[in-house]
Amino acid sequence: MLPEYDFKGGVRGKYAARAAKGYTINVLYEERPVVGALPADGRVALKEYQRRALDTLEEFLRAAKMKGAKSAFEFMAIEAGRGGLMYQSDFGATPCVCLRLPTGGGKTLLASHAIHRIAAGWMGSDAPVALWLTPSDAITSQTLNALKTPGHSYRAALEETYGARLNVCDLSEVALIPPSEWGRAAVVIVATIQSFRITETSQRKVYAMSEAFEAHFRSRPPHLLEGLQTVSNADVEGHSFLTTADIGRVKTSLVNWLALQRPIVIVDEAHNARTDLSFKALADVRPACVLELTATPIPKRTNVLVSVSAQELQTEDMIKLPIVLSEHLTGWEQCVFEALQRRTQLEADAQKEEEYIRPIVLFQAEPQGGEMTVDKLRAHLIENEHIPPFQIARATGNYKELEGADLMSQKCPIRYVITVEALKEGWDCPFAYVLCSLQTVRSAKDVEQLLGRVLRMPYARPRKQLSLSRAYANVVARTFAEAADALADRLIDNMGFEALELAAFFAPPQGGLFGDAAPSDPPPFALPVLQAVFASAPNLPAAPNVASVATETGGVVVAVQGLVDEPTRIALVAATPTRKEREALDERIERHNAVVTGMLAPASRGDTFRPLPRLCLNEQGELELIERETFVARAELDLLAQKAELPGFKLAASSESFEIYMQGDKVKVAHTEGAQATLDAIPTAQTEGDLVRWLDRELRMPDITQVQMQKYLGLLVRNVMNETGSTLSGLIRARFQLSQAIERRINEVRSASVTRGFQMLLDKPEAITASFDHSFSFDPRRYPARPPFYHGKHRFERHYYPQIADLKSDGEEFRCARTIDRHPKVRHWVRNVPREPRFSFWLPTSTDYFYPDFVCELTDGRVFVVEYKGAYLDNADTAEKQRIGELWARTSGGKCIFLMAYEEKSGNDLMTQIDIAVA
Repeated sequence: MLPEYDFKGGVRGKYAARAAKGYTINVLYEERPVVGALPADGRVALKEYQRRALDTLEEFLRAAKMKGAKSAFEFMAIEAGRGGLMYQSDFGATPCVCLRLPTGGGKTLLASHAIHRIAAGWMGSDAPVALWLTPSDAITSQTLNALKTPGHSYRAALEETYGARLNVCDLSEVALIPPSEWGRAAVVIVATIQSFRITETSQRKVYAMSEAFEAHFRSRPPHLLEGLQTVSNADVEGHSFLTTADIGRVKTSLVNWLALQRPIVIVDEAHNARTDLSFKALADVRPACVLELTATPIPKRTNVLVSVSAQELQTEDMIKLPIVLSEHLTGWEQCVFEALQRRTQLEADAQKEEEYIRPIVLFQAEPQGGEMTVDKLRAHLIENEHIPPFQIARATGNYKELEGADLMSQKCPIRYVITVEALKEGWDCPFAYVLCSLQTVRSAKDVEQLLGRVLRMPYARPRKQLSLSRAYANVVARTFAEAADALADRLIDNMGFEALELAAFFAPPQGGLFGDAAPSDPPPFALPVLQAVFASAPNLPAAPNVASVATETGGVVVAVQGLVDEPTRIALVAATPTRKEREALDERIERHNAVVTGMLAPASRGDTFRPLPRLCLNEQGELELIERETFVARAELDLLAQKAELPGFKLAASSESFEIYMQGDKVKVAHTEGAQATLDAIPTAQTEGDLVRWLDRELRMPDITQVQMQKYLGLLVRNVMNETGSTLSGLIRARFQLSQAIERRINEVRSASVTRGFQMLLDKPEAITASFDHSFSFDPRRYPARPPFYHGKHRFERHYYPQIADLKSDGEEFRCARTIDRHPKVRHWVRNVPREPRFSFWLPTSTDYFYPDFVCELTDGRVFVVEYKGAYLDNADTAEKQRIGELWARTSGGKCIFLMAYEEKSGNDLMTQIDIAVA
């Protein structure tokens, strides 16, 4: 029977009568255009943090080719401010690194793009084999379907490089790929890690002899088969077609065939694979490179190359933050009612958005035997809250009411999902906005999975309605502090969020249920309270925000409202009896202080940061923002004006190649013909034109026309062959190395062009001005801080954002930040994040953008920018930054100040230098 709704939002029949009585009536279906849907080919633009992760991976692989994975990793760790991080060589010379992204960061899309980067940058192959391992059958099925579906963003990432030369399959389909396809097309095999992980290999099909693979092994020279698994007694006992005469013979197995291909191994949810058994299984396939992806903190032995913060995800509109958290002590009824009201208000706000959004509540009911089970909650929603049954779906072991439902469809009526434990792996619906957990927050083991469902932002775009850019959690807890602390545990332990990011994660409702704007000066009662129970009263220093209350059992409850200062922290931790309890309390205090700091930060209070003017070029009365492209345009980059040469480029003299792989726990070296890199694998019909067109596809650059690029590449290929004696087949064989060398050469030419353009611009300073027509503003919600965060004991009071990016807890820059924070004329300040042109303040230079270390707003309204240099340096880079900074300040009409600060200069300490600058 159809529900009594019409499709234009009207209500009739008995629902009309309910509407007349004041009940909320939800529209089932209203056709609205979906704005910003994926393009037909599924290609999506990578987010800045995703590009950074891939670029860092490429940089690591280039360095690893020159000096080995261990040296490359440890050098890059030092460069990233993570000195002391040691590389774990689990696969010998084979690179093995991890990209860590919080829940909602797009790990699968990143892996799809990474395959080509690894194949080209490390292996020099345009027909790689990738073994994509997942932790479960559910995620395997989901990943496989996405990679096979035309128009899906994951497949589009691969098709962008490989086009029709792409095979995606599961383990059962590998044998169906003809031998001729291997080495011609990219092959992506999706499987669970459990398919390979076992002590006795004879018990897994992937290790077993298979007639289907015999044709693949026939043409392989014997020396390539050395070190592969052979038939054992256990194999003979388990297979009727094998005899004792086969013992010692190389298995024609799937694992051995993969080992010959030297696959790229992608390990999804890598924390599930960090066992000795798993690593032995990975070693059996002789990976060329291992890339791990995870959100969850994993053992120290993991080589985390890139760690993305939740703040970066929020900055890119991937997740909804903060989480507006409502705690309920009076019972589940109020918790449910407020969640329903919240969803109703969100749906009303969604009508003002261009894109279709249908907010969904995820209810976490109690298990059987509890007060509010799945069936009881459903009955309550229908009978007491008057929710139409077709808007409710149950997702439990007994109920599969989400199966087949497209929750993102405008025709789907579901607005409420009831579950008990975590929804199935891979379940993803960005329309989920409200989590309502009726389980006691401290005992809800699956709450983090459900919380992860409400964090994803619909369409990964900013919402015009502020309410739709946030997530909501209604939980049964006694206090906001208890609820925030409990959920914080889940965010950190299971979802990849950093403890020091919690400052911006949780926000209590302010000004009523729907008043999302936080007051500029939160009243003291709004601050969370930390409570700790002791057997006897600890010796606490006097503080107005600390209270002790004796309990009926003779113990003492200590309550601290707001920040726990350092003397109080030391006293509380010292009064805790065991080491384990002391560590736990110390961590609780750190998290509590992080949340309080977040609530007190100027950005959280709604304070604005005064806009900064940016340097502009005045040409014929029009102001143009001075960017890197401005210099390129003025210098008129012309490749054909350069000599088409590659100084120092040479092909390897030897035609032999070797591969390094793991056999058991030992590193082995074997001669190989290289299935994809030998002359035999290159069609003899290829011409110079074919190579030029291939290079053109690899080296697409927006500031160089295709006509100019192809002509330059044609000249360069001929010159390289003439000057180095290389053959065309040799260049084709080394085309990836050739492409990288050409890219470096073009970048050198471009850099020289930019430098000339910059100098030409500075030669006419009268045409340059700092203008608010192209101003920059710090967005209160967008601060792309990434680890390492500041985590020192000193509390900065005036930093604009809750977190402080890339600041150590001691040293010269710390002292500079502390001096700025204490200066009486500083209203608030920001630790500027480098290499973030959209969300950080920058000034142009001849090489790139210059991101000053600190940006401050003074109490008199002026803007004060500080670049800290520590020891006095006199070099070209420092001089250029000082020149451009002073030009910016000088042309701002007295509204801006620039200081190149030093620990000591001309007898003045740092505070005196600041005093003089702002006087």
